[in-house]
Amino acid sequence: MPKPRPKPQARGLATGLRAARKATDLTSTAVGTQLGWSQSTVSRIETGKRNASPDEVIAMLALYGVKGPERERLLSMARDADRSTWLETHQDRITNQAVTLTEYESEAVELTLFQLVLIPGLLQTVSYTRAMMNAGGVSAANIEPRVQQRADRQRVLDTANPPQVLAIIDEAVLHRRIGGKRVMAEQLRHLLTMADRPNIDLRVIPFDHGGHSGINGAFFLARFEKDRPIVHVENLRSGLFLDDPADVGPYEVAIASMTAIALDPSASAEMVEEALGRYERSE
Repeated sequence: MPKPRPKPQARGLATGLRAARKATDLTSTAVGTQLGWSQSTVSRIETGKRNASPDEVIAMLALYGVKGPERERLLSMARDADRSTWLETHQDRITNQAVTLTEYESEAVELTLFQLVLIPGLLQTVSYTRAMMNAGGVSAANIEPRVQQRADRQRVLDTANPPQVLAIIDEAVLHRRIGGKRVMAEQLRHLLTMADRPNIDLRVIPFDHGGHSGINGAFFLARFEKDRPIVHVENLRSGLFLDDPADVGPYEVAIASMTAIALDPSASAEMVEEALGRYERSE
Protein backbone atom coordinates (compact mmCIF):
# COMPACT_ATOMS: atom_id res chain seq x y z
CA MET A 1 0.00 0.00 0.00
CA PRO A 2 1.45 3.42 -0.96
CA LYS A 3 2.30 5.81 1.85
CA PRO A 4 -0.09 8.76 2.30
CA ARG A 5 0.92 12.09 0.84
CA PRO A 6 2.72 14.40 3.30
CA LYS A 7 0.55 16.95 5.08
CA PRO A 8 0.62 20.42 3.50
CA GLN A 9 2.70 21.93 6.31
CA ALA A 10 5.24 19.10 6.14
CA ARG A 11 5.46 19.73 2.40
CA GLY A 12 5.96 23.44 3.00
CA LEU A 13 8.68 22.77 5.57
CA ALA A 14 10.44 20.58 3.03
CA THR A 15 10.27 23.42 0.50
CA GLY A 16 11.73 25.89 3.03
CA LEU A 17 14.58 23.58 4.01
CA ARG A 18 15.43 22.85 0.39
CA ALA A 19 15.53 26.58 -0.40
CA ALA A 20 17.73 27.26 2.65
CA ARG A 21 20.20 24.58 1.58
CA LYS A 22 20.36 25.83 -2.01
CA ALA A 23 21.09 29.35 -0.75
CA THR A 24 24.33 27.98 0.75
CA ASP A 25 25.36 26.08 -2.41
CA LEU A 26 25.64 22.89 -0.35
CA THR A 27 24.64 19.62 -1.99
CA SER A 28 22.39 17.18 -0.16
CA THR A 29 25.35 14.79 -0.04
CA ALA A 30 27.52 17.41 1.65
CA VAL A 31 24.77 18.15 4.17
CA GLY A 32 24.44 14.46 4.97
CA THR A 33 28.19 14.15 5.44
CA GLN A 34 28.41 17.13 7.78
CA LEU A 35 25.42 16.05 9.86
CA GLY A 36 26.26 12.34 9.88
CA TRP A 37 23.17 11.41 7.85
CA SER A 38 22.77 9.58 4.58
CA GLN A 39 22.09 11.56 1.41
CA SER A 40 18.76 9.74 1.09
CA THR A 41 17.70 11.04 4.53
CA VAL A 42 18.33 14.62 3.43
CA SER A 43 16.53 13.99 0.15
CA ARG A 44 13.48 12.48 1.85
CA ILE A 45 13.26 15.41 4.27
CA GLU A 46 13.49 17.90 1.39
CA THR A 47 10.69 16.19 -0.55
CA GLY A 48 8.39 15.82 2.45
CA LYS A 49 8.50 12.05 2.31
CA ARG A 50 9.94 12.02 5.82
CA ASN A 51 9.02 14.52 8.52
CA ALA A 52 12.03 16.25 10.04
CA SER A 53 12.01 16.46 13.82
CA PRO A 54 12.55 19.86 15.45
CA ASP A 55 16.06 18.74 16.51
CA GLU A 56 16.91 17.79 12.93
CA VAL A 57 15.61 21.11 11.67
CA ILE A 58 17.71 22.94 14.28
CA ALA A 59 20.80 21.10 13.04
CA MET A 60 20.05 21.85 9.38
CA LEU A 61 19.35 25.53 9.98
CA ALA A 62 22.53 25.92 12.04
CA LEU A 63 24.51 24.44 9.15
CA TYR A 64 22.79 26.79 6.69
CA GLY A 65 23.25 29.84 8.90
CA VAL A 66 19.52 30.55 9.08
CA LYS A 67 18.67 32.75 12.07
CA GLY A 68 15.99 35.05 13.41
CA PRO A 69 12.35 35.00 12.26
CA GLU A 70 12.97 32.56 9.39
CA ARG A 71 14.52 30.04 11.81
CA GLU A 72 11.57 30.35 14.18
CA ARG A 73 9.08 30.03 11.32
CA LEU A 74 10.60 26.80 10.02
CA LEU A 75 10.94 25.38 13.53
CA SER A 76 7.28 26.12 14.18
CA MET A 77 6.38 24.30 10.97
CA ALA A 78 8.42 21.28 12.11
CA ARG A 79 6.49 21.15 15.39
CA ASP A 80 3.15 21.30 13.55
CA ALA A 81 4.04 19.19 10.50
CA ASP A 82 1.30 16.62 11.17
CA ARG A 83 -1.52 19.15 11.30
CA SER A 84 -4.21 18.97 8.61
CA THR A 85 -4.34 22.76 8.27
CA TRP A 86 -1.52 25.13 7.38
CA LEU A 87 -1.92 28.87 7.76
CA GLU A 88 0.90 31.06 6.48
CA THR A 89 0.93 34.84 6.76
CA HIS A 90 2.82 36.94 4.24
CA GLN A 91 3.14 40.35 2.67
CA ASP A 92 3.89 40.17 -1.04
CA ARG A 93 6.83 37.76 -1.30
CA ILE A 94 6.72 34.36 -2.98
CA THR A 95 5.77 32.13 -0.08
CA ASN A 96 6.47 28.50 0.73
CA GLN A 97 2.78 27.94 0.16
CA ALA A 98 3.04 29.28 -3.40
CA VAL A 99 5.85 26.84 -4.18
CA THR A 100 4.00 23.99 -2.49
CA LEU A 101 0.88 24.83 -4.50
CA THR A 102 2.89 24.45 -7.70
CA GLU A 103 4.01 21.00 -6.59
CA TYR A 104 0.45 19.93 -5.83
CA GLU A 105 -0.72 21.19 -9.23
CA SER A 106 1.94 19.10 -10.96
CA GLU A 107 0.77 15.95 -9.15
CA ALA A 108 -3.00 16.45 -9.39
CA VAL A 109 -5.28 14.60 -11.80
CA GLU A 110 -8.09 17.15 -11.35
CA LEU A 111 -8.05 20.83 -10.41
CA THR A 112 -11.08 22.91 -9.55
CA LEU A 113 -10.55 26.68 -9.61
CA PHE A 114 -13.25 29.03 -8.34
CA GLN A 115 -12.93 32.81 -8.61
CA LEU A 116 -15.42 35.48 -7.65
CA VAL A 117 -13.76 38.60 -9.13
CA LEU A 118 -10.56 37.50 -10.92
CA ILE A 119 -9.50 35.18 -13.72
CA PRO A 120 -8.08 31.98 -12.16
CA GLY A 121 -4.29 32.18 -11.88
CA LEU A 122 -3.59 29.22 -14.16
CA LEU A 123 -5.57 30.91 -16.95
CA GLN A 124 -4.19 34.45 -16.64
CA THR A 125 -2.12 36.29 -19.22
CA VAL A 126 1.11 37.95 -18.11
CA SER A 127 -0.35 41.43 -18.65
CA TYR A 128 -3.41 40.61 -16.57
CA THR A 129 -1.31 39.13 -13.76
CA ARG A 130 0.98 42.16 -13.71
CA ALA A 131 -1.96 44.58 -13.69
CA MET A 132 -3.67 42.63 -10.91
CA MET A 133 -0.54 42.72 -8.75
CA ASN A 134 -0.06 46.44 -9.36
CA ALA A 135 -3.65 47.06 -8.31
CA GLY A 136 -3.24 44.78 -5.29
CA GLY A 137 -0.35 46.77 -3.85
CA VAL A 138 2.46 44.30 -4.49
CA SER A 139 5.79 46.12 -4.22
CA ALA A 140 7.60 46.91 -7.46
CA ALA A 141 10.53 44.67 -6.52
CA ASN A 142 8.27 41.66 -6.05
CA ILE A 143 5.95 41.98 -9.04
CA GLU A 144 8.14 40.43 -11.74
CA PRO A 145 9.28 37.45 -9.62
CA ARG A 146 5.66 36.72 -8.78
CA VAL A 147 4.56 37.14 -12.40
CA GLN A 148 7.25 34.66 -13.45
CA GLN A 149 6.28 32.25 -10.68
CA ARG A 150 2.69 32.27 -11.92
CA ALA A 151 3.83 31.70 -15.51
CA ASP A 152 5.91 28.76 -14.29
CA ARG A 153 2.83 27.30 -12.59
CA GLN A 154 0.90 27.48 -15.86
CA ARG A 155 3.32 25.07 -17.54
CA VAL A 156 1.43 22.22 -15.90
CA LEU A 157 -1.30 22.79 -18.49
CA ASP A 158 1.18 22.18 -21.34
CA THR A 159 2.52 18.84 -20.14
CA ALA A 160 1.92 15.58 -22.01
CA ASN A 161 -0.68 14.52 -19.44
CA PRO A 162 -2.18 17.69 -17.98
CA PRO A 163 -4.76 17.63 -15.18
CA GLN A 164 -8.46 17.97 -15.88
CA VAL A 165 -9.43 21.52 -14.96
CA LEU A 166 -12.84 22.79 -13.91
CA ALA A 167 -12.73 26.59 -13.83
CA ILE A 168 -15.84 28.17 -12.31
CA ILE A 169 -16.08 31.95 -12.40
CA ASP A 170 -18.73 34.43 -11.38
CA GLU A 171 -19.91 36.72 -14.17
CA ALA A 172 -18.34 39.58 -12.20
CA VAL A 173 -14.93 38.33 -13.34
CA LEU A 174 -15.77 39.33 -16.91
CA HIS A 175 -16.70 42.89 -15.90
CA ARG A 176 -13.88 43.63 -13.45
CA ARG A 177 -11.65 45.75 -15.73
CA ILE A 178 -8.19 44.69 -14.54
CA GLY A 179 -5.52 46.63 -16.42
CA GLY A 180 -7.92 48.40 -18.80
CA LYS A 181 -9.80 47.44 -21.95
CA ARG A 182 -6.86 46.12 -23.98
CA VAL A 183 -5.57 43.93 -21.18
CA MET A 184 -9.07 42.55 -20.62
CA ALA A 185 -9.61 41.89 -24.33
CA GLU A 186 -6.32 39.99 -24.53
CA GLN A 187 -7.20 38.10 -21.36
CA LEU A 188 -10.65 37.04 -22.54
CA ARG A 189 -9.29 35.89 -25.91
CA HIS A 190 -6.78 33.77 -24.00
CA LEU A 191 -9.53 32.42 -21.74
CA LEU A 192 -11.53 31.28 -24.77
CA THR A 193 -8.47 29.64 -26.29
CA MET A 194 -7.79 27.74 -23.07
CA ALA A 195 -11.45 26.75 -22.75
CA ASP A 196 -11.18 25.04 -26.15
CA ARG A 197 -8.71 22.54 -24.74
CA PRO A 198 -10.26 19.12 -24.05
CA ASN A 199 -9.01 19.07 -20.45
CA ILE A 200 -10.41 22.50 -19.49
CA ASP A 201 -14.06 23.01 -18.58
CA LEU A 202 -15.00 26.68 -18.14
CA ARG A 203 -18.29 27.49 -16.38
CA VAL A 204 -19.72 30.96 -15.71
CA ILE A 205 -22.29 31.64 -12.98
CA PRO A 206 -24.49 34.45 -14.37
CA PHE A 207 -25.63 37.45 -12.37
CA ASP A 208 -29.24 36.43 -12.99
CA HIS A 209 -28.85 33.49 -10.65
CA GLY A 210 -28.29 35.74 -7.62
CA GLY A 211 -26.48 34.26 -4.62
CA HIS A 212 -24.57 30.98 -4.68
CA SER A 213 -22.37 28.81 -2.48
CA GLY A 214 -19.15 30.46 -3.67
CA ILE A 215 -20.19 33.95 -2.62
CA ASN A 216 -17.80 33.91 0.36
CA GLY A 217 -14.70 33.85 -1.81
CA ALA A 218 -12.26 32.09 -4.11
CA PHE A 219 -10.63 28.72 -3.52
CA PHE A 220 -8.63 25.98 -5.22
CA LEU A 221 -9.20 22.21 -4.86
CA ALA A 222 -6.81 19.54 -6.12
CA ARG A 223 -7.65 15.85 -6.48
CA PHE A 224 -5.03 13.13 -6.78
CA GLU A 225 -5.03 9.61 -8.15
CA LYS A 226 -4.43 7.85 -4.83
CA ASP A 227 -4.54 10.52 -2.12
CA ARG A 228 -7.38 12.55 -0.68
CA PRO A 229 -7.98 16.07 -2.03
CA ILE A 230 -6.63 19.32 -0.61
CA VAL A 231 -8.01 22.85 -0.63
CA HIS A 232 -6.11 26.15 -0.75
CA VAL A 233 -7.65 29.51 0.15
CA GLU A 234 -5.72 32.77 -0.21
CA ASN A 235 -6.48 36.08 1.45
CA LEU A 236 -4.79 39.48 1.47
CA ARG A 237 -2.04 38.59 3.95
CA SER A 238 -2.39 34.85 4.43
CA GLY A 239 -2.91 31.52 2.73
CA LEU A 240 -4.55 28.41 4.15
CA PHE A 241 -4.21 24.75 3.16
CA LEU A 242 -6.91 22.30 4.28
CA ASP A 243 -6.29 18.56 4.23
CA ASP A 244 -8.79 17.00 6.66
CA PRO A 245 -11.86 15.49 4.91
CA ALA A 246 -14.16 17.32 7.35
CA ASP A 247 -12.68 20.64 6.15
CA VAL A 248 -12.45 19.73 2.46
CA GLY A 249 -15.97 18.24 2.24
CA PRO A 250 -17.89 21.55 2.32
CA TYR A 251 -15.83 22.81 -0.62
CA GLU A 252 -16.69 19.69 -2.62
CA VAL A 253 -20.36 20.30 -1.85
CA ALA A 254 -19.98 23.93 -2.96
CA ILE A 255 -18.37 22.83 -6.23
CA ALA A 256 -21.25 20.46 -6.99
CA SER A 257 -23.77 23.19 -6.18
CA MET A 258 -22.06 25.83 -8.33
CA THR A 259 -21.57 23.44 -11.25
CA ALA A 260 -25.29 22.70 -11.17
CA ILE A 261 -26.27 26.37 -11.52
CA ALA A 262 -23.46 27.56 -13.83
CA LEU A 263 -23.91 27.87 -17.57
CA ASP A 264 -22.73 24.91 -19.62
CA PRO A 265 -19.40 25.24 -21.46
CA SER A 266 -21.01 26.43 -24.70
CA ALA A 267 -23.18 29.10 -23.06
CA SER A 268 -20.24 30.11 -20.83
CA ALA A 269 -18.07 30.67 -23.90
CA GLU A 270 -20.81 32.77 -25.47
CA MET A 271 -20.93 34.98 -22.39
CA VAL A 272 -17.15 35.43 -22.49
CA GLU A 273 -17.36 36.26 -26.22
CA GLU A 274 -20.01 38.90 -25.53
CA ALA A 275 -17.82 40.52 -22.90
CA LEU A 276 -14.83 40.35 -25.23
CA GLY A 277 -16.82 42.07 -27.96
CA ARG A 278 -17.64 44.97 -25.65
CA TYR A 279 -13.96 45.45 -24.77
CA GLU A 280 -12.88 45.21 -28.43
CA ARG A 281 -15.48 47.73 -29.61
CA SER A 282 -14.42 50.25 -26.97
CA GLU A 283 -10.64 49.97 -27.51
